[in-house]
Amino acid sequence: MNFYAIAALINMITSLLLGLFVFFKNKKSPINNTFVLLSLAVFVWSIFYLLWQISTDRASALLYTRLLSIGSTFIPIFYLHWVLSFLEIKDKKSKAVLFFGYLVTFLFLTMSFSPLFIRGVEKILVFDFWPKAGPLYTLYLLISYAGLVGYGLYVLAKNYLTNTGLKRYQIRYIIFGTIIGFFGGATNFFLWYNIKILPVGNVVVSLYVFILFYAMIKYRLMDIRIIARKVFIYFGIAALTYGMFYGLIWLYYTAFGGLFTTPAYLLGVIIAPLFVALFYTADNWLKDFANKYLFVSLYNYQETINKLIDGLVSYIDLDKIINLIVGTIKKTMQLDRVDVFLADANGDYQIFKIDIQDISASIKNRFLVKFFLKNQKPLVREELPILSENSTNEKEKKDFAKLSDYMAKIKAAVCLPLIANKKLIGIIVLGSKISRDPYTNEDLNLLNVLSKQAGVAIENALQYKQIQEFGETLQEKVYEQTKDIRKKNTYLLKAAQEEGARKEEAERISKSKTEFISIVSHQLRTPLTAIRGYTSMLKDGDFGGLSEEADNAINYIHESSVGMIKLVNSLLAVSRLEKGQIELKIQDISIEDLLKECVRDIKLVADDKGLYIKYNKPDKPIPLISGDPDKLKQAIGNIINNAIHYTVEGGVEITLSEKDANTFCIQIKDTGIGIDKEDAQKIFKSFSRGKSGTEMYTQGTGLGLYVAKNFIEMHNGKLLVESEGRNKGSVFTIELPIKSNIETKHDFVLTGD
Repeated sequence: MNFYAIAALINMITSLLLGLFVFFKNKKSPINNTFVLLSLAVFVWSIFYLLWQISTDRASALLYTRLLSIGSTFIPIFYLHWVLSFLEIKDKKSKAVLFFGYLVTFLFLTMSFSPLFIRGVEKILVFDFWPKAGPLYTLYLLISYAGLVGYGLYVLAKNYLTNTGLKRYQIRYIIFGTIIGFFGGATNFFLWYNIKILPVGNVVVSLYVFILFYAMIKYRLMDIRIIARKVFIYFGIAALTYGMFYGLIWLYYTAFGGLFTTPAYLLGVIIAPLFVALFYTADNWLKDFANKYLFVSLYNYQETINKLIDGLVSYIDLDKIINLIVGTIKKTMQLDRVDVFLADANGDYQIFKIDIQDISASIKNRFLVKFFLKNQKPLVREELPILSENSTNEKEKKDFAKLSDYMAKIKAAVCLPLIANKKLIGIIVLGSKISRDPYTNEDLNLLNVLSKQAGVAIENALQYKQIQEFGETLQEKVYEQTKDIRKKNTYLLKAAQEEGARKEEAERISKSKTEFISIVSHQLRTPLTAIRGYTSMLKDGDFGGLSEEADNAINYIHESSVGMIKLVNSLLAVSRLEKGQIELKIQDISIEDLLKECVRDIKLVADDKGLYIKYNKPDKPIPLISGDPDKLKQAIGNIINNAIHYTVEGGVEITLSEKDANTFCIQIKDTGIGIDKEDAQKIFKSFSRGKSGTEMYTQGTGLGLYVAKNFIEMHNGKLLVESEGRNKGSVFTIELPIKSNIETKHDFVLTGD
């Protein structure tokens, strides 16, 4: 079997397998069906081409050349039909061209066994039986291949110039495949007219089928620059290998008279390790050369994104972080716009930074938020029809369709989620590339890493901004208090006691402010972004596997950073309480499930201290209550956490019971250090702690019970404490109504301050 027969065999197998795969993938799709017809035509042409090449007599060779012409006659019209289906072109002009194409194809088909089409076969070059063109064959080539295939390339090029995104990318591959496949196949026609050029391009017809198939079913595999880079490297390595191979053969025959001589064997032992070293050196050099000189934009793109991730940990100011993200993405990816939406108190996403002014100022699509919370990865608008098609849920199909329209409305090509603490804190909306190319897999992978880092950085910047506002509130309170004191100075002799009380209060607030600023400068302004962001990525394996010791260390660092975030959350809760801006998200709650979560959250800490933590269920189930689960969990968790912290031996017992038909009680009893009577009310004030607690646990902030008491009272409940004194334990009792009309927004005078 000669080279050309083998090439035909390869073309036959690839066209058959790919045609069958596409057919069974979607039997109802016009695009798939026309591609199957094209593959079938290539298969028929290839199988009879193979039989023709292995023929041993003139009659058989002539028969097979006439039969292979059946396949080759259908290839141009099926190709054009597939192109028009793929581009969804249904105008009258294209329909007329397609009708004309099928008409002339069947006319030429009736002539395939006529001498007017193929005169006969004769010997030429290395072929014993090569066909000779009849009078109609030239007309056939001009109309079918030059006309129909040329028209297909024309509409492809026209649509390439007007399309953007994935469609443009697919068209680029189809044009590339068309040029390779048809120009390769066209090398068969030279010998038909006694032009002595061998059909060496015949073997690339199978590559043409692969490229078309690849462009049709793979929407987002690799940037074509990456393919080109790999091809360059592979060809370079192949050239080195073959060059050395034939060079050594020449050397052996010249110097030693043959390959299998003793000197040749000895030289081979020396050359083998040298070749291995040269191979790896050449491989690395070709990669560096390709990256730095042939594909420099791709190389700098990756480097720039890595610098951006490093830069995120350097800022705490929200505006600087957002500007860094927007500016870098827009510049390196050459986008027409980048917008950032951040979550507000109502769960909507308001515009923070915008490139153009003609889009909505907020994002309120709940399905988009739900999708991001579930998947936590970039969402590409042009992939939504695929997601809709693959979904088995009819409601989800409609939601994806609505989401596609919504993303088109806000002019979003890609949406990136900003996730922090399992919450969607914002959305980055990316426009189209200026080049109108689609986003590649490499783009999306890098954007995915970026969005994780950006989410952490933006969350910390938001918290820092709120902390600054809290500091300003404290400053105003100090000013107001001292202003009152200055007014009262004229009445100093008459109101000495009142003045002293006010002065003491002002000094206490000033001291609280000083302590707060100290916390900000020594704890909150530490690089939380770097700690939590990178440890989270290390835990997730983004930088590869870790040893057990390293994994334990990373877990410890991550847990410590989480503790710092809890401190930030307490400070922010105090800030909102001070401003009267707390909003409750009321829903039905199972208090039993809530208590179980609180116990589960603290159990590991209790176990580490050797303490028991016991939960006593009620005699009968407690009905569902109305409230904000997050606020109640924080309040109850603060009390249980305090009980564990201030208990050395023994443990904590939690009892849930029904007080009466309208009220239930949660009793949290510990065997800890107890509370002095003079400290019983003091512990509920902000930044205030009992004397015994301060002596035992120096790192407390004095905020936990203050936040807990106010959150419980916002639910129309009470928080009571009892203790027989130091080292005799404490009992905290929470009383809450089973059903109550709770205000969702509070603006009131706080207790405990």
